[in-house]
Amino acid sequence: MQSVSARHKPWLLMTAALAFLGFFVFSQQVKADMFSWFKKKELQLSPAIQGKILLNGQPASGMTVLRDLKHGDDSYSEQRVTDSSGHFAFPAKIIKVRESMFDTAVKHNIYVKQDEIINIFSISNLNTLDFNSFNALLKEMTCELSNPDFGLDLEPDPLNPGIYLGAISKCSFADESVIKNKEIMK
Repeated sequence: MQSVSARHKPWLLMTAALAFLGFFVFSQQVKADMFSWFKKKELQLSPAIQGKILLNGQPASGMTVLRDLKHGDDSYSEQRVTDSSGHFAFPAKIIKVRESMFDTAVKHNIYVKQDEIINIFSISNLNTLDFNSFNALLKEMTCELSNPDFGLDLEPDPLNPGIYLGAISKCSFADESVIKNKEIMK
């Protein structure tokens, strides 16, 4: 007559093998996730920008336009000079960053250098600014330097529903459908 323990040995061995296999698969996933912060991913700091600078309703030629971008402690600055009809353009700015367990401040500012530095657009957020509403705004903007500053509340992004985006600007935009609220700043 077989003992009870002899009949359960195959099940015990199979259970141990499955437990080991489960542990091995889980530990490989944990290892992959644990070291994912070594990997770099692409992050859009700025979409391509098309703009026009006006001063008292007239195209402002020869103006220096500065784009100042920040991701955490890293800064990226570029400048352009407006043409005879006040136009300027910046290409999209994509950087490679490491995954982080912590939130990172992301800032986007556009200035015009006249006799003084005039802020014409600024926005900030945590981790990314790659939102449909933000990208739509900067496709085509017209900035009147004599305008007051406006506070802009942008439509929430369907892919990131809980994130509020607000900007300050002197500009009007070709696509203002993404602006939920626009008020003069006091």
